[in-house]
Amino acid sequence: MKVLLTTDFYRPTINGVVTSTVNLSEGLKERGHEVCVLTLRQKENRKEEDVWYLPSVGLDAFVAPTVRFRMGFPPSIYADILGWKPDIVHSQCEFCTFGPAKKIANKLEVPLVNTYHTVYEDYARYLFRFSDRFGRYAAKKFTKERLRLVDAVVAPTVKTRELLQGYGVETDIYVVPSGLDLRAFRVPAQGEMYRKVKEIAAGRRCLLFIGRLAKEKNIGELIEYFRRLDDAGTVLLIGGYGPESKALEEQAADLEGRVVFLGTVQPSDVPQCYAAADVFVSASTSETQGLTYFEALASGTPVLCREDPCIHSIVRNGENGYRFTDFESFCTGLKEIAAHAGEKMQAACRAAAEEYSRETFARRIEEVYIRAIERRKAEDSVLYLQNQG
Repeated sequence: MKVLLTTDFYRPTINGVVTSTVNLSEGLKERGHEVCVLTLRQKENRKEEDVWYLPSVGLDAFVAPTVRFRMGFPPSIYADILGWKPDIVHSQCEFCTFGPAKKIANKLEVPLVNTYHTVYEDYARYLFRFSDRFGRYAAKKFTKERLRLVDAVVAPTVKTRELLQGYGVETDIYVVPSGLDLRAFRVPAQGEMYRKVKEIAAGRRCLLFIGRLAKEKNIGELIEYFRRLDDAGTVLLIGGYGPESKALEEQAADLEGRVVFLGTVQPSDVPQCYAAADVFVSASTSETQGLTYFEALASGTPVLCREDPCIHSIVRNGENGYRFTDFESFCTGLKEIAAHAGEKMQAACRAAAEEYSRETFARRIEEVYIRAIERRKAEDSVLYLQNQG
């Protein structure tokens, strides 16, 4: 099968969409499929085999450093893709590359599948600063109209599927958790970053957050919890960068030595951070899935995270972590994890992560493709008979 993946974000950018797209591409190739990618030319000029780059311009000053806007769809690239003749087009984003994805699918009369990675109403505040209410309405309306144009939707969690159904999306929705290449996390190296984290912790219990430092991640709540915890034997490490970096550092200024900002963590160093930490913590409720949870679990590190339907089947209280709703349950979670810490909990963490491996991910997406293709063929047969009649 020939699969065309379309995405607004791609390497060297680092985010959940890129991680999912790369792992899907590699997983499908391992299963014997041909895969190509259509994406926007990123800020850092990069060329990869089997990747088409559309001209684009950065929106650093308006949205975020990694967001780009498509500047046309060169006829030469369009012709190359049509000549390659993909059997299915799988869109990973609903904005700049969605139009080309739809155009290609229509021209070749093949199914268009879309993975809904991002709950846009959680990010509406960045584009509609004058009215969060209007922004959320616009995000819901946009999502419904976009997904009306595809043959099948992939939702990473049941929570996301129910959200889309609440929007009025009537297209078939398949729940397929995004997969990760877990090899680097199964036996994390104990290199320079591992030693750095251990040195910062200096024998204290180490809580770690890694991710984009933005409002929807709710990191400020973790800092306030940590302030109330008032435990000199525990340290909170925050890795990542984002629009809230400066504000969060100011918030934690009086907790110097107990709250430490690592700055941007290189992908190759992430497994070492998880391996060196005692607990991975997150107060986010904006995740469609939460890939960092799987990374932590694959490293054998228990997860302490805010209660959210998307992680009910992932984080199990007292077994591989704990789900909290407020400061009191946050403290209870720390005690529960400490009480069950050891090889048994580490094994439970790793076992939970295996369900979200790259191999499982690719196999499940392949099943979605087969269903979409079979349905398209059945619809074409009915249309042919009707025309003959």
